[in-house]
Amino acid sequence: MFLDQARDFSYVIRAISVMGLTTLGLLFFYFRHNPYGFYRNSVLLGLACIYTLIIWHGWRWLRRSDASGADARRYFRVACGLLFGLGVLWGVLVILLMQTSPAEERALLYAIAVGSISTSVLVSPPASAIAFWAPMSLGALLSLVLFNPDIYAISDLLAFAGLTGFCILYLNRRMNERAISAIRLEENAELIRLLLRDFEENASDWLWETNAQMEMQPASQRLVQVARRPAESLRGRFPEALLGEEALRDSLPGSALDRLRQAIADRAPFRDLVVPVVLDGEQRYWSLTGKPILDRQGRFSGYHGVGSDITRQRRQQEHISFLARHDSLTRLANRVLFSETLSQFCETAHEAGFALLCMDLDEFKAINDTLGHAMGDALLVTVAERLRSCIRDFDIAARLGGDEFAIIVLTTDIDEALAVAGRIIERVSRPFRFDGQTLQIGISVGIAMAPVDGSTPTQLLKNADLALYRAKGDGRGTVRVYDPAMDETMRVRHVLQTSLHQALARGEISVVYQPIVNLVDQRIAGAEALLRWTHPERGNIPPAQFIPLAEAGGIMEEIGEFVLREACREAAAWPPELTVAVNLSPLQSGEARIVPLIAGILKSSGLPASRLELEVVENTMLESGSPTEETLRQLHRLGVRIALDDFGTGYSSLSYLRRFPFGKLKIDSSFIRDLGEEDRDDSIVLTIIRLAEQMNMLVTAEGVETAAQAELLRSYGCAQAQGFLFYQPMSGQDFARLVASRETASPRRMPDGV
Repeated sequence: MFLDQARDFSYVIRAISVMGLTTLGLLFFYFRHNPYGFYRNSVLLGLACIYTLIIWHGWRWLRRSDASGADARRYFRVACGLLFGLGVLWGVLVILLMQTSPAEERALLYAIAVGSISTSVLVSPPASAIAFWAPMSLGALLSLVLFNPDIYAISDLLAFAGLTGFCILYLNRRMNERAISAIRLEENAELIRLLLRDFEENASDWLWETNAQMEMQPASQRLVQVARRPAESLRGRFPEALLGEEALRDSLPGSALDRLRQAIADRAPFRDLVVPVVLDGEQRYWSLTGKPILDRQGRFSGYHGVGSDITRQRRQQEHISFLARHDSLTRLANRVLFSETLSQFCETAHEAGFALLCMDLDEFKAINDTLGHAMGDALLVTVAERLRSCIRDFDIAARLGGDEFAIIVLTTDIDEALAVAGRIIERVSRPFRFDGQTLQIGISVGIAMAPVDGSTPTQLLKNADLALYRAKGDGRGTVRVYDPAMDETMRVRHVLQTSLHQALARGEISVVYQPIVNLVDQRIAGAEALLRWTHPERGNIPPAQFIPLAEAGGIMEEIGEFVLREACREAAAWPPELTVAVNLSPLQSGEARIVPLIAGILKSSGLPASRLELEVVENTMLESGSPTEETLRQLHRLGVRIALDDFGTGYSSLSYLRRFPFGKLKIDSSFIRDLGEEDRDDSIVLTIIRLAEQMNMLVTAEGVETAAQAELLRSYGCAQAQGFLFYQPMSGQDFARLVASRETASPRRMPDGV
């Protein structure tokens, strides 16, 4: 490319130089009486020398036959320097002549200057053109400014110089683009020639042709191999001779075979028509492309074409298409296919209704986290198999993602839909056995009927999800049918969740404290910090109602940090023997930042770490070596006491009691409620207390409401208790006044049943 450009450049620049020498002669004779003859003639001589050098340099370049791209670049650099010198001298000459010339001579000079500037448009590459154009334009402009300050002439010169500069850049760019396109076109043509040559020599496809009567011409060896037939059997009319009579006999209107016949009848070209063919009893697919050939008189003389066996690609495409619309793990329909199918059924829901079942596995995450994803995947595959066994062939089952499934049951009978759901719950709840392990999970089902509960996919999915949410809230392992009242429940939930995001900033969230009493001497040993939300319209909302909303809304960590800061700040002013207990949610206990956060809160509040108790529930300790366990160990090393809350209501494994040095066990109020009335509860409580004694842990009983319960706990050896028998939860100010009074020695007894 550079060599061709340098050759063209040399021809053009030499022609311009010859014209420049002619112009110099004209100027010499025309301005011979002009003053400053020495300077004028010196500049003219310099210009003549540069023009001569350009002509000579170009002549030498054109004589070279061994030039390389690097030589061309050097040639351009030298030429660029000569053109720059040429532009500078022309600018100086115009200034000299314009200074002492009358008006008619100035007009001539202006015309020559404009003509010289315009010649730079013919020069390529642009660097060489700019090298001459810039100083020449500048010199002409200065001559006008200094000696003929006509604003119209100056404006015109500026406009012309700008236009010339734009043309230099634009035309050079376009010429380069065309040169590059020509080179690429030539390269592509060469590549095509190579590919065609390679195809002729090593093609895996085959060529075919017919005569004007559409009779197959002698088959190539490659076609004989692919067709698995003798060459003689491939003679006859196309396409019967190629594909066989059986393949064409059952062709349907609009099929590829039908379109092939139509193209042949119309003598039209066809491309990539995929036709089925049976070879030795095996179904295969060929792709055919053909073009009609015309002789010099325009008469049809037959078809030339190419064929290829695309059976492997066709099956791969079918497999890819299946994977795109089916879950790769369970082989059930995926969300894409399910959505398409649901939309199709909704279009005819008023004529033929159906039931939509949305399902969610119960406790699947715990199994997935503890036993690994491989075990979780195996469980999902088995669940999918059990779901298939619960429905008919024309019902549609899908995995929507994770442990979420959905089924379309083609029925308008709610009892039949409930029967299917009951069958699913029963079969999925059966034990699973993998690698010697027995697992058991449950499944919850929500049902929406079309068109009664909705006639669009969005409505049906929303309503089935509402029913599923109610089923999980009612104890899991159950089925619920959508009821319009569920919409109101969800609306209230949404309103509360929205309000909860602003509750902390508005001061609606507060911390109250329920004293913890030492059962031996009846003194207050500390208090548990409890969360309260006072809604401006709905009043006091129970923690059991809004804490799940906070966890689902992602603001539990923010609320938990607020409780920690408030509890530590207020506890720092209590007597030094009192502790404060704060519940740590599972979301907080797994956070890596919780340790530095608590350390910073203790430091800023001045509360010793030994006076802070953090209560965690059992399921946070389920997985050995989990981030939660390591976080709690760091907090223990910090000096904070870790208490196991609601002990006995979580997982049956007690290995975490061995792994982690808890400082306290809290007996859940469900065991205290029937204490003294149910022997089983008495035995459980007594066992927990003995277990704690053996492991050197403190025991606190929650929910103590009667004196009989307190006395029985004291006799069992329980050290601490809390409940309405002793004190109700109170504000921090009330608790501070309480511990400051003499009531710390004799706690106020609350009436039974409060």
